[in-house]
Amino acid sequence: MVHQANKSELIPGSIADTIARLLLWSQRCSRSLARVEFSSEFSRQKVIRELRNQFKEKEIPFHEIKLPLLENPSVVFNFLFKELENIASGVVSISGFETAFVKEIPLVEALRVINFNRENLAQFNLRQIWWMSRPFHSTAIRVMPDLNSWFSLRLFLTEDTLNIFNVFSGHGFYGNGDNVVGDKINVLSNHNLPNRGSREFIGRERESQQIHDFLNEDNQYTMIALSGMGGVGKTELALQYAWREWDNKTFLGGICWLNALNNDPGIQIVDFASQYLKLMLPDQGTLTERVRYCWQHWIEGDVLIIFDDVRDYEQIQPYLPPKQDKRFKVLITTRFHYLSQAIHTINLGLLTAEEGLKLLEIYLGNERIDAELEQAKELCQDLGYLPLGLELVARLLKQRQDWKISKIRQKLAEKGLDEPILAKNTKFDTEMTGERGVKAAFNLSWEELNSEPEAQILALYLSLFALAPFPKGMILDLFPDEDGDTVEEWLTDSLVHLSLVKDTGDGWYEIHTLLRRYFRDKLEASSHAEPAKRRYCIIMAKKSAEMPQNPTLKKVEEFTPFIPHLQASVKEYSEYIADEDLFWSYTGLARYYEGQGLYAAAEPYYQDCLTATRTHLGENHPDVAASLNNLAGLYEFQGRYTEAEPLYLEALDLLKRLLGDNHPNTKTCRNNLQRLRQQQKPTSLTWWQWIIVIPIVILWMPFYLLWMLTRWLVRRFIR
Repeated sequence: MVHQANKSELIPGSIADTIARLLLWSQRCSRSLARVEFSSEFSRQKVIRELRNQFKEKEIPFHEIKLPLLENPSVVFNFLFKELENIASGVVSISGFETAFVKEIPLVEALRVINFNRENLAQFNLRQIWWMSRPFHSTAIRVMPDLNSWFSLRLFLTEDTLNIFNVFSGHGFYGNGDNVVGDKINVLSNHNLPNRGSREFIGRERESQQIHDFLNEDNQYTMIALSGMGGVGKTELALQYAWREWDNKTFLGGICWLNALNNDPGIQIVDFASQYLKLMLPDQGTLTERVRYCWQHWIEGDVLIIFDDVRDYEQIQPYLPPKQDKRFKVLITTRFHYLSQAIHTINLGLLTAEEGLKLLEIYLGNERIDAELEQAKELCQDLGYLPLGLELVARLLKQRQDWKISKIRQKLAEKGLDEPILAKNTKFDTEMTGERGVKAAFNLSWEELNSEPEAQILALYLSLFALAPFPKGMILDLFPDEDGDTVEEWLTDSLVHLSLVKDTGDGWYEIHTLLRRYFRDKLEASSHAEPAKRRYCIIMAKKSAEMPQNPTLKKVEEFTPFIPHLQASVKEYSEYIADEDLFWSYTGLARYYEGQGLYAAAEPYYQDCLTATRTHLGENHPDVAASLNNLAGLYEFQGRYTEAEPLYLEALDLLKRLLGDNHPNTKTCRNNLQRLRQQQKPTSLTWWQWIIVIPIVILWMPFYLLWMLTRWLVRRFIR
């Protein structure tokens, strides 16, 4: 029976319709080629899973072949031919055409090799399904119009479970400069830049011009690092430059902003290529290989890649664009004075006295500055000309119109400016002065919150979030017993108003790295540390539990902004996770990476989940069995069967003892183990196939022996 589905579901191009048509085709033909054009890899995988189950029920052998990654056409063909030779019968699914061929060889040449050998490919007594993505097929048809004549069945899988690949925005897919959907490139969404930053951006004209000169050298692969202490304005300068060049349409190939501090840059590059460039990425290969694929298939035009807050060159080195492609420009911000000899470094010092004074004038006005000009100059010096400290104090003075500049200088001195010098190294004297000035400014802003202790407590709680934007919803969840409007008032009317927290728009907020460190120190010294961390972990576990077992790319994209905060709960505050939340705190993160095919990134979370549940819950707990089953499933999906089987066995034994043989979880685990063992068995003929094959062999054996004898006699005679 064909897979049952309602007539309303069998819409041409739907998943159900594609499955039904392929099942009918497989039953009618013993040797045939079918082509399925698809737009969503997740939808294709759903069809594959259902076909695998259906063919198993009908005892029809089903095989899958994934073409190698980025090879010469002859290598690809030889690989495919040898794979088909090793298959006796059944249905074969062939995928990976989009990522099989190296960029240096035009697609038309690759297709000619396959076209020349298509008779050899069709000779096998097999039913072959060739999967081709929509962009690849569109390009292939252009260069080889008779391609459709190869196939006895042609289907279009248009249903998109991700809801993002239905439009390709005119971006070239194969990477040879051809736009497979249209001739125009839509550049309106090819960047992921944060908000434009401070409107009161002062100074840095010289450094900005240096960046421009280096990055705009013709036919040069350029990497520049902006180096300097925290709070000096490295990120702000990079952001201001990027937005200016975007407005000038300098980088039509896009601008990719990567937060190197919180997330793996490689994962962010893959996400950017998928979300903003609409590239159909390969579902195989390591993360480095997938990043390399992104660089090779990037859309046309100059490209700016920004790595923000880099701590180590090795952190980004595997993911840098290829040096032979001169259109890529790389801008890095770092606190370190040196990353690599290959990188030109621009050291960002503090603001000049003139620039610091100008920043104060923007906030306070010329009249107020002129009235206390010398005090204003001294204030800039007190704060070490650090932009962050100057901005905080200027905003505070703007609110306190009755305060004189001399008064705030006195308060800053009382709050820490007269601390002993922490380091005698003259190289860092000015930087240490700046750090102490900022801390004093932080103390002063904190003192302003004394009349609002709830806002102070909120600031302490917010320091638990990772160095990434966090949503208002999670902020409100930190205080479940308080009215949401009240918590929002603490946030906006106090913390945001004093520039202690930045409103990034759309209900998201963030804290500067120095402020976060300051709030964290306050939290650790308070009685709020333990309850705050426990509440934070509860919120993150609840969010992590929302990640489904087989997430769509849309779901993955929705989760991406939360990942740094989920990671913080298991990496920094694991001892505060409640026993009932242990399983989901790790499992949601593992599923996030597993759903993208990033198995190496998912594995540590599954392993940590198993360790945590065993340590805190003991060996005899259902969550331990579930952790064993999940880790085994990951190994099975990677083909690591010998590692998966003992985990399944241990999980099954534990579930039998805890839940009994008939519990759904026990049955699921048993089915998983049976499937694994079935996958390890060599393919063999069924009993009815042997009944047919044996008589044929007996009948033809005399003819075969006679033919062999004749050949031997002929050769003897010729000799």
